[in-house]
Amino acid sequence: MQSFLSADNRALERLDALLPAHDPMATLEEWLEQLRDDENDFLELGSEEVVIEGKVFQRFAPRGSAWAASLAAAMRPHLFSLGAAPLALAGLAPRALFRAEPESPLPATLSRAIASAAADVATDLAAVRAALALGNERLAGLYASSQAPAVWHLIAGLGPLTRAELARALGVTRRTASQAATVLEKADLAALRPGDHALIPKSAPRGS
Repeated sequence: MQSFLSADNRALERLDALLPAHDPMATLEEWLEQLRDDENDFLELGSEEVVIEGKVFQRFAPRGSAWAASLAAAMRPHLFSLGAAPLALAGLAPRALFRAEPESPLPATLSRAIASAAADVATDLAAVRAALALGNERLAGLYASSQAPAVWHLIAGLGPLTRAELARALGVTRRTASQAATVLEKADLAALRPGDHALIPKSAPRGS
């Protein structure tokens, strides 16, 4: 666990040292070069030879710390002028960037990673807007619990939640959460999952 934290901290410290930045792409390229050149545990080394009882075997080398670099980049969205923490671009530092012998130039791989992360955020935002519109449409004109919209926002964004979890999240009684859940069921927005009776969004706007 300590090595994981160390890798994360080192990646974040190196990125912070380059901020603020006027050119995100150039900043990320310089940061990645530093991690590749100076932090050996970030490299993906492919396979390695091991000798056991006089016999030579090939095995995959331990995975590098690309995950820590992606986490560090996601924690600094203002690198892209996105503000303090409104959106997190995940996956900006895939393992392909840390291969000892990259298949593509680093700028090209980085550009693809940024495009993929931005597309994922766009998909999530579109899903959120669709969920809000669907909730407004289904709940309009109904005698609804005042907490029904908030419950819909929670399960549409986070996925299935039990009534106890909804009550804790909203700071209401379990009875109030149950009333809101019943409204969503009547509006055909949600259903109770067999077993734990968690409230699950029917339309599953985020693929939950």
